[in-house]
Parts: sequence; structure tokens; C-alpha cells
Amino acid sequence: MYNTISPINMHYMSLERIYTCGKWVNNWIARRADISGNWIALKDDLTIPLRTVSFAQLNEVSNKIANFLRENFGISKGDYVAILSWSRIELVATLLACFKIGCVLAPINTRYTSREIQEFVDKVNPKVLLYEKEFSETVSNIETKKVCYDCPNEFNYEKYSSNDVSTACCLEDPALILQTGGTTGKPKFAIVSHRMILWNALNTVRDLVIPGDVTINTLPLFHIGAFTYLIPLLMFGGTSILMRRWNVDRFIDLVEEERPTFLFLVPTQLRMLLASPRFKDADFSSVRWFTSGGGALTPDIIEKIFEKGVVQKQGFGMTEMGPGIFALDPWDAKRKMGSIGKPNLLIEARVVLPDGSEAPRGVEGELYLRGPSVFSGYLKNEEEMKSIIKDGWLATGDVARVDEEGYFWIAGRIKNIIRSGEESVYPEEIERLLIMHPKIKDAVVIGVPDPKWGEVPKALIVLKEGEKITKEEVIDFLKDKLAKYKIPKYVEVVPQLVYTETGKVARQSLKILYGKPEDKLEV
Repeated sequence: MYNTISPINMHYMSLERIYTCGKWVNNWIARRADISGNWIALKDDLTIPLRTVSFAQLNEVSNKIANFLRENFGISKGDYVAILSWSRIELVATLLACFKIGCVLAPINTRYTSREIQEFVDKVNPKVLLYEKEFSETVSNIETKKVCYDCPNEFNYEKYSSNDVSTACCLEDPALILQTGGTTGKPKFAIVSHRMILWNALNTVRDLVIPGDVTINTLPLFHIGAFTYLIPLLMFGGTSILMRRWNVDRFIDLVEEERPTFLFLVPTQLRMLLASPRFKDADFSSVRWFTSGGGALTPDIIEKIFEKGVVQKQGFGMTEMGPGIFALDPWDAKRKMGSIGKPNLLIEARVVLPDGSEAPRGVEGELYLRGPSVFSGYLKNEEEMKSIIKDGWLATGDVARVDEEGYFWIAGRIKNIIRSGEESVYPEEIERLLIMHPKIKDAVVIGVPDPKWGEVPKALIVLKEGEKITKEEVIDFLKDKLAKYKIPKYVEVVPQLVYTETGKVARQSLKILYGKPEDKLEV
């Protein structure tokens, strides 16, 4: 009698361990250091000239920090380490040290108050909180074990062994805890696994990222966007220059001095860059392309970047997936201006109607995604996780459409929709038009109460310096571009808008400040 069990089935479990678990999952920085140890891995602008570490040095520092954490706090696989710090080399080294140990790094928003930090700590329950000394007063009453991150007598990792004490991890093991934007309520805590990190790095190949590339990392390292290219460049052998804090003049200095090959900025940063009097004569000749995410770009922004001889393209990402999900390729940047492009290589995407059927081309619906770079759920929040998983897809909450050539376009967020009578108004559509007005510097549209329609749009606008505007000017500018129900019923000029650290509009804060159904044309 023949044995019908195939060798593959007999050894399936042992094979699964080979391709899902091992130090290759979490200690790839050691391999990169072995392959190209003398190449520059990171720079930061804590000092002038910039501090610099090679891949070999970065791996050595990471080993020392791993030993420091293990020996002083008993940190082991599965534990949580919280960190409150601006971008710096030691932060990235601590991330890699946590990878080696198998523990989970939980970065905290540097704008948080003591109350918010305590809520974070209560939720995550870290074994230790590492913090920069500028936050000493903020964390003084936080109830957890704390270590000053840039106090040599406390965070004295340099005295520890550089021996590699890495522990093998599996792809599904958690690596990071990152909070979602939290602009409409309490933030959620997204679990980022090693699987998500590795597959996202592979997806960034679509962006033509190659060994030796150099970029300037302008976003804070408590936000998913900051990791979009940081980790892939560490894997592929490129260089990331860490800006401690965003400053447009410092950014231009770094571009001219360090000669980056590509750049990622959110729309708010791009607008600040273009508004700088230095931009016109700044040397961006080393830059192959700009990319942007976190909001749609207006044609005038894109054209001004092209005038510098640089391709400006767009992408799309989120904390719960990627963050590299969509990309608009350089050769499509002008032809499909405003589109987020097509899904990356290892991403499936579809647009779904309320009845669950797939939307025809050109028809708006909710964007659904699936692929191996999806997150592993929300920490201690299974109900929220269940609400966004639908029929084996991740429901993003974004309103999108697909054109006849398969390019995706984002209309707005479902949670931002203004319900005016029986109509749905997407504020993002109105905002993109408003900021094209020659007198308007920035704009946000919110919904305000209306006795007849339930809710109507109200435009909050920031004027360019020295400008004044009437409500009639705003309405006249929009009336041949929008259906009547989309045109704001009220207009208020405000001194500035409220944004999160990552450049997203804090709509709830603005509704609290300016949510009355009234016009106001003077600041």
C-alpha cells in the first residue's frame, strides 16, 4: 500500500517555521551592517555639522541599547517600551534594539500633555518610559518607571556590551504601537507587526527607491508616515536625514547641503515650502521626485514643483495598512494630476457601494483594501477592529472612485461628509477649490446646523497677508465650479487653521471654535 502523504504536507509545520520565524525577521539590520557596514545609514541635525552613523555603527549602538534595556529593566520579548522624543539617531537605534529583543516600541506624541501621556501609559502599560530631558516637567508625575533619554548618567548605554543578543521573532509578532490620527475622538492604538514592516518595504520598490538613495525625514517618528521610507532605506542601504523638528528654512538648507535624491512632504509642508521667499532660488537639482500624502494637492502646488525641474507625484497610506498603499508614477504625475495613482504591487483595492457590490468605473463608493501589509488590530479594542473588517477586506472609511484607466481618486472621508438634506457634501472637494482663489492662503469646510437642511457647509478661510475678501467674492468664485448645495452658506475669515502634528486638519477642534452658523469677514 502506497503512502499518499506528500513530503510537503508531512513537513508543513517545520517549513512554516522556516519562512515565518527567525532572526531574519527582526535583526535584518545586522545583515545590512555586514553587507555594507561603511555606508551612511543616518544623519540628524541635533548639531552642526550633522551627526552621522554608518550601518555598522548603528548596529553596534542598537546592540548596546538592547543590552542596556535587558539588564536594567528586564525587557524581554513581548514587553512594551514607551518613548517620548523628537527625531534623533538614538530613537531609531532604540527601535532597532527593540526589534532585536522582540519587544514593542510605543512612541508618544511630543505635543501631548501630562494627562494624555498618562492615558497612553495606562493603555500600553510599558515596562519603562524613555524621554528627552526637555519633557522632564511634563512626565514628572507620570506613574511608571522613567529614564531620561539624553541624560548620560541615566541612559548610559555606551557602557554596555555590543554583543548581539537578538531573539528570533515571527512575522506576526508586534514591533510597534502607533496611534491613529485621533482628530475625531480618542486615538486608537494600531499594532504594527514585523510582517507589516517587511511587506511595506517591498512595496516601496514601486517608488523606485534604490540602494544609495538619500532622503530627509521631516515627519515625527510617532506617526506612520515617518516610517514610509525610513525602514526601507535602512533595509536597502540608503541614507535618512532626520529633522528634529520641521522648519522650512532648515529644510532648504539641508536640501542644498545634503543633496537628497527624493523627498516626502505632507501638503501643509509643501505649502510652507512654496511660500518661502527662498524657494524660487533654492537648488533642488539633486531631487528626482517629490511625493506627498495625507491630503490632496492643488494644481498650482504641483505646477510650482514641476517648474523647479522636479517631478511631483502623490501617494496614499494609512496607519492601518502600508503605509505605502498607492503611488502615482512619475510618468503619470502631470497626466493624472490629483489622482493617488494605482495600488502598489502587493495591494488589492476596490471601491464598494453601500449594498456591498463593487462600484462601476467613475462611481464613488468606499475604498476597500487587502494585502500582507495590513496591521494586526487595535490594542485592547477588538470591537473597533471588527467594525472595519468587511468580507475579508479592510474598509478604509475613504470615499473613492476608479477612472476608466484604473487610476484611483479620493473624494474625502466618510466621517467628514456634510449631510445637507438628502445630499452628501464632501468638504475636501470645496477646500481644493477655495485654496485656488488668489486671495486665499488656506481653507477648511465644516458642517454647521441649519433649520431647513439639517446641516450646511461653512467655509473657514485664512487670507494671504494684506488681503481682504467679501462673501460675494467667495460665492462668485465657486458658483460655476460646484452644484448650488455644495456652495458654503457661511464664510468666516480666521487667523489660522488648526492642524495635527502630521499636517492633517483638526476638524473637530475647528468645529468647536467656529461651528456657529454665521458669517464673519474680519479677523
